[in-house]
Amino acid sequence: MNDFFTMMEKLQGLYDSPEIEVIKVDGTRIRGRIDNLRSTQPFSKPAVKIIGSDGKITKILFNDIAELIDLRKSA
Repeated sequence: MNDFFTMMEKLQGLYDSPEIEVIKVDGTRIRGRIDNLRSTQPFSKPAVKIIGSDGKITKILFNDIAELIDLRKSA
């Protein structure tokens, strides 16, 4: 989607949102809220963890993100 710093800025802006939707480059859609941003740990790829309404945690690498949607703004 974007470079690391742009992605971090967008995700940090959505951190307090009760519900977001992440569209991956393969077309998969994941809805939930941001649980964790992993960005500075050595030897790890930047990723975000999303908690779905069912409590399932999904880790998504930054490189796999095609689009971010803040559902509180679109409702």
